[in-house]
Amino acid sequence: MQRLLTHKKDFINIFQVLHVSIFGILALFAYWINLDIHKGVIYEVGVTCGSIAAWFFILTLLPGIARRFKIQHIAFTVLMLFRRQLGVSMFLFGLLHYSAIRLFPVLFGGVPFDLDPPLFEIVGFFTLYSLAPLYITSNDFSVKKLGKWWKRIHRIAYITVWLIFSHVALQQISILALSLGIVALLEVTSHIKHRFSL
Repeated sequence: MQRLLTHKKDFINIFQVLHVSIFGILALFAYWINLDIHKGVIYEVGVTCGSIAAWFFILTLLPGIARRFKIQHIAFTVLMLFRRQLGVSMFLFGLLHYSAIRLFPVLFGGVPFDLDPPLFEIVGFFTLYSLAPLYITSNDFSVKKLGKWWKRIHRIAYITVWLIFSHVALQQISILALSLGIVALLEVTSHIKHRFSL
């Protein structure tokens, strides 16, 4: 654990490189869609990024659930150390997912705007934009300036887990959907247990 703390800044730098890379991929995909090339690759990467975003979201919730259940393990400590970076990564992968599959094809690819999208797309749209305030405030400046409001804003995650679960489950029942459902139930259960144990 001490070695991890010593190299914490190095790991944060790796996350920052990842975040900058995602913005680069977004720009590349917008360019490719505008040129009408690599649509299959863009779509597949978009789908994969959606799954990665959901798994990262689960990882951001696990330390809080473990803390409320009074479960101590080094894995939860490590996740807590990088929770903010995981959350930012989750949002950016979600943005890449949405941009590659829906936003860029409409903006740059000539795909008509769907006025009657399926329910899972509507839920996914609201999920991504409900996470935007968390992304914007995931920095030390916001923590200092917002004070107790920072925690209140980040409680949006407790609702968003149900939205992400719905977005995934409405498409198909999968390991990811089941995992999100279990985490959502654990989130509620851990809050109830924590409130009644005070």
